[in-house]
Amino acid sequence: MATTIPADLAILRHPDFAAVAHSTKWVEETLDLTGVKGETSAPAAAGEDKVKRSATVEVNRKRFDVSMWFPEGEVGAVASTSGRSKPRRRSAAGASAAGGSGTITAPMQGTIVKVVAEQGAAIEAGDTIVVLEAMKMENNITADKSGTLSELAVEAGQAIHTGDLIAKID
Repeated sequence: MATTIPADLAILRHPDFAAVAHSTKWVEETLDLTGVKGETSAPAAAGEDKVKRSATVEVNRKRFDVSMWFPEGEVGAVASTSGRSKPRRRSAAGASAAGGSGTITAPMQGTIVKVVAEQGAAIEAGDTIVVLEAMKMENNITADKSGTLSELAVEAGQAIHTGDLIAKID
């Protein structure tokens, strides 16, 4: 699969980038990526053992189970969700406290675009409660502890501010 990693490395290694002398138009106006090409991994040799990895992906709010085959030596960095009845999606913007207070608040202002969990439902730490759109990015807001979702204070389409209550878990 072709990647942007060679271009990313060229950017990171450029003296302008290291000196923080770049701007939002620096790539298109200054950076010369001539000769930088996306790398592809070589196909597996005939007879080489392959390992199947499965994952659940979401596209346009629809989930799909996807399976991929990798040469046995290249599976170390691939995470698998196979064997899980309910995939959990984590996010850095997720749980409001690492200690597990059970009070989930908005980490930033935005709009609730999807409510995933239901009030009264049993929930595990790391489960997505809602999806918050902020600055045109979707952020999964996750449970910080396991328990029962005792209060769900938001609904889809609702605008919220930093610190607003999203949910409580008992």
